[in-house]
Amino acid sequence: MNKSKTPLVIAIIGAVITMVMIIAVINKSSSNKDNKPLPGTSNKITIDNPEEKLQKALKNVTILNAEKIKGTVDYSDKGSANLPNIETKYPLTVVGDGDVDIEIFSTSEKAGKNNNGWLNETAEEFNNQKNRLSNGKTVSVSVRSIPSGASADYISNNVHIPQAYTPSNELFGKLAVEQGAKLSLEAESLVSNTAGIAISRTAASSISSKYGSVSFENVVDAVVAGDLQMGYTYPYTSATGLNFLVNALQHFDGSNILSDSAISKFQQLQKGIPFVCYTTDQMVNAMQSGTLQAGVVEFQAYTNSPVLKGGYDFIPFGYRHSNPLYSVGDLSADQKEALSAFLSYALSSGPQAHAKEYGFDPESFSYNTKDISGSDITSAQRLWKEEKDSGAPTIALFIADVSGSMTGDPLRRLKDSLLEASKNIRSDNYVGLITYNDDVTLNLPIAQFDLEQRSYFAGAVEKMKAGGNTATYDALLVGINMINEYKESIPGAKTMIFVLSDGRCNRGVEYNTSAGIVSHYGIPIYTIGYNEEIDSLKDLSSINEAVYIDADSDDVVYELSALFNAQM
Repeated sequence: MNKSKTPLVIAIIGAVITMVMIIAVINKSSSNKDNKPLPGTSNKITIDNPEEKLQKALKNVTILNAEKIKGTVDYSDKGSANLPNIETKYPLTVVGDGDVDIEIFSTSEKAGKNNNGWLNETAEEFNNQKNRLSNGKTVSVSVRSIPSGASADYISNNVHIPQAYTPSNELFGKLAVEQGAKLSLEAESLVSNTAGIAISRTAASSISSKYGSVSFENVVDAVVAGDLQMGYTYPYTSATGLNFLVNALQHFDGSNILSDSAISKFQQLQKGIPFVCYTTDQMVNAMQSGTLQAGVVEFQAYTNSPVLKGGYDFIPFGYRHSNPLYSVGDLSADQKEALSAFLSYALSSGPQAHAKEYGFDPESFSYNTKDISGSDITSAQRLWKEEKDSGAPTIALFIADVSGSMTGDPLRRLKDSLLEASKNIRSDNYVGLITYNDDVTLNLPIAQFDLEQRSYFAGAVEKMKAGGNTATYDALLVGINMINEYKESIPGAKTMIFVLSDGRCNRGVEYNTSAGIVSHYGIPIYTIGYNEEIDSLKDLSSINEAVYIDADSDDVVYELSALFNAQM
């Protein structure tokens, strides 16, 4: 080749390669139906004429109708079988290696990371001392971070029994005993904490002006009167949420938390609760976005959060979060001595001073010292389940991915989780089901979830087969339209959609269009991702203060059951 032409040839080749790359990027962008916002941008997407865009998009969606076939309705209780593998879901945060090792179930504010790692650090320090029992055996402790309610489930169902258990408060200890667990109180408090309501300073000022002061009782009364929008956490797993529930009921009727008067006031309270938060993160995010003016939180978490401490007042309430320590079951003499040795160290001056540095042992608060039985706590949870929607039914639509990537284990798990978790849906709610791949199939029109609808639901789930592409947002828009149309006959109903999928959308409507429509109609979209975390599903859930569940093979049924119990 003529050397004088070489630079020209190289330049031409470079230009061709550049053009090819640009075309590839453009093609990839145009075919990417998950073109969600860039990281750091808002998930609240606004589009022009969302109602018009919804109807226009629906004209391009093929909707098939499946034959309704009844299936078997299973009412059996498989609670213990549905508990996830504890080693993968809740791995040990401290692993002891002594001749005698004590495993402790602990809540995350003590067995988490950084300022939430007090118990982990105390256990590590104790283990490093290589203490010995009176018979010369070495002793250690292992710590497992697990929510109070989940701990009670594992223990009460004899699925996994530790030697010790330290919930946030004694309410869950009494609840576990009521459910059959054998617990012995070894210490009333490992570290001191208290429950409270974090309320925006603007809302606090308003309540102070109208009610005279910002107390727990006045805050609850303000919610009942419709003067405040607040949230609290799921009382089946959250110690703070359970504390709020029983104290609100005691406020309504101090002599009988299940009286007609207490129930009536509780129904009014729930009308001022836009949603009971499945997780603390969901609640805090809703507070920061302005959806909620207040929410329940522990003092230790409040004081360690610049956002909460900077813009919210803390209103203490209820039973003390003293982090009691229980022994579980019948311990051997060695185990009793080992637990006593660790307890003595944990309560000594060094670890206790360290706890104060992490926000425990708050300033002196007054606590509720009224005795409450495990049966009353159980009754309060049952009342919450029955009355949490204050008489308003829920319209829920399930949207299930049956594209080719769901073949095999993902589809099997989706079916199992839907059938088992649906046992937690009350019969006065309204439920429908659609599936999607290249097209959208109406498997079950929305109807009251009575025995007949449950049977059709089971039949539709059992018939699911996988194949084809993934038109997630086509199905979502069909679902929004179905919900809107059905709600016309029940205008006071709550609405929600559950999207169950394992992959990214690669066909049909794009993310930004569907997200703008979701934002406009305000329907919470709960998403469950099978096999991998899917950012676009998370973003959908964040638009209207719902949640995303990473449904790995061990915990999908347990997580979905809890979610349905909380929301339906």
